[in-house]
Amino acid sequence: MPDVRSQTDWPRGRVLTLPHRSKVLAGNPWNDPVERDVAVYLPPGYDEAGAPYVALWDLAAYTNAGPGHLNWRNHGENLPERLDRLIASGAMPPAVVVIPDCYTSLGGNQYINSSAMGHYADYLTRELIPFVDREFRTLADRAHRGCFGKSSGGYAAIIHSMKYSRYWGAVADHSGDACFDVVYRCCWPEALTELAKYRVPAHKPGPYRRPKRLDGLPPGHDDGRIRRFLDEFETNRNPSSREVHTLMMVAMAATYDPAPSAPNGFKVPLDLETGEFIESRW
Repeated sequence: MPDVRSQTDWPRGRVLTLPHRSKVLAGNPWNDPVERDVAVYLPPGYDEAGAPYVALWDLAAYTNAGPGHLNWRNHGENLPERLDRLIASGAMPPAVVVIPDCYTSLGGNQYINSSAMGHYADYLTRELIPFVDREFRTLADRAHRGCFGKSSGGYAAIIHSMKYSRYWGAVADHSGDACFDVVYRCCWPEALTELAKYRVPAHKPGPYRRPKRLDGLPPGHDDGRIRRFLDEFETNRNPSSREVHTLMMVAMAATYDPAPSAPNGFKVPLDLETGEFIESRW
């Protein structure tokens, strides 16, 4: 049988984690942590070398975050192990790789600013980039800084190349979110079915009595079912794939359609009761 944990003789880099307290995430609507560790991979020879390094930034996919890329993987490599191999083989030059934690209570991040999610674009560009450049020997300019990611992280790379190009000289988009009419619109009917479990009929007694304002609620607003779903999800230690996909749809709405006056601070692109899409919101 092959050795699933075969030893390698190439040089190993190391990962340092530094605490960082964010100002731009303070007061975010989900009370997500403002104090987070920032993991940084330092290539073999970093301590001996005197020259600064290119910095690459790893942006995790939805339902994942930087700490997840450091975990041991069965029959595979975590990110530091892959970097060790690529550098040793000559497939990539030595580089500093930053692995931030941008996880949220809504299951992940699209790495843009939203009053209903948090200002994560500013967190990356205005806070973490200068923090890392101060703490490590990096080439502190856009020509020597790049970001990469898969899925939501790939979307982030493309969006940051367009909106925040003063910070990034290169990006890599691996299967990034795109063509939302195809990848997300089709997910809403299933999400509505899941959210319907948290709908409260007008006649139901108890703590979740249907609000009187429901009849006049504007399309795209929540009648309370999203909040009840989120409260339930918070304590669910074994969510189904349908529940996770519903959480993702809620996260997308909070990301792309923040509305401070709306319930939960965002709107959804369809009528939760009838399922009719609101094209202007979409």
